[in-house]
Amino acid sequence: MSPTSPLLISADSRSSLAEAYRHLRTSILLSTAGHAPKSLLITSSLPSEGKTTTATNTAISLAQTGAKVLIIDADMRRPRLHSIFGIENGNGLSTLLSSELTDADITAAVRQDEKSKLYMLTSGPIPPNPAELIGSPQMALLLKMLQARFTHVVVDSPPIASFTDGVLIASMVDGVILVVNAGRSSRQVVKRSRQLLQEIGAKVFGVVLNNVNLNAKDNYYYYQSYYHRSNYNSSDPE
Repeated sequence: MSPTSPLLISADSRSSLAEAYRHLRTSILLSTAGHAPKSLLITSSLPSEGKTTTATNTAISLAQTGAKVLIIDADMRRPRLHSIFGIENGNGLSTLLSSELTDADITAAVRQDEKSKLYMLTSGPIPPNPAELIGSPQMALLLKMLQARFTHVVVDSPPIASFTDGVLIASMVDGVILVVNAGRSSRQVVKRSRQLLQEIGAKVFGVVLNNVNLNAKDNYYYYQSYYHRSNYNSSDPE
């Protein structure tokens, strides 16, 4: 898979992209005994590893089965979902987490893309305290309310090696998919991310490896520069 892949709704159903996401969908649906997971976090260790594209296409792929699927943009530091679908972002996750969480408020904030049939909850206005909102009892309550409404809830979060938001969400969902860019993430960074998830008891369903050079033998986890928090900004692709 490639972090710059188009959306599945624009891809040929016979394409390698569509086939890759069908395989991922099958793996997710079979990842828990007795029932398919209701909630799923898709995150990465570092920025620009393709997590948002992966989260969106995974949600679309799940919706293609006829399931009622919601994707949440919980990356309230660098939101992307509204840009992908070309919708406004004035009302979303941040506004819900700052409210009483009524059914009417949730209904007003959730929108549906007619082409993909995917339901979306954008990030809302960027708050000054994303981690506090994500780690609040309101977030756990919201996820519980949304899981009662939808077959699957897919959550996109900031990179977990850089911010606590994703780790906090991981403790609230059924499982986690970690997106890794083969040309960017070092083995140590990926190992640290896995450790962070294991420390809070999160279930890691698997890893999606992006940007793989099939001709290289030892370069899967080669990373040429150190990451700094200041690199995570709105100009980077995701």
